[in-house]
Amino acid sequence: MAGEISDWIALTAAVTSFIAYLEAKKANKTNDAIEALRVVIDASEETQTYLQKRAEGLERDRETEYSLAAKWSTAGFLMSRINKELSVRLSEKSRFWREPETWSSEQINEKNISLVSVTGDAKKLMESYA
Repeated sequence: MAGEISDWIALTAAVTSFIAYLEAKKANKTNDAIEALRVVIDASEETQTYLQKRAEGLERDRETEYSLAAKWSTAGFLMSRINKELSVRLSEKSRFWREPETWSSEQINEKNISLVSVTGDAKKLMESYA
């Protein structure tokens, strides 16, 4: 009888530890997701600012475009642990900003990397972590 009680106590402790582990893992994933989504939103806002300035007559600035490429690449990397499909699209967005003149409208649509599309999908994903 005493052996059974100690077995139950040990089992209960193991289950409690496992539940705590799962909760910590979930919290880490949530924190990772929020950080990845923050980087996506930051890249989106910087891209929107650059595009608005271009629309107002600013000359093309390759340094800004390279910086945007780096930001989208970082966003894609961080997103890879959260949402593979969006991660791939963000990486493609980075490739676009490295060489925008080589991309056609059809390619942008095919890869689903428009600013509106990736930003909208990131915001929808963020809602699931709110």
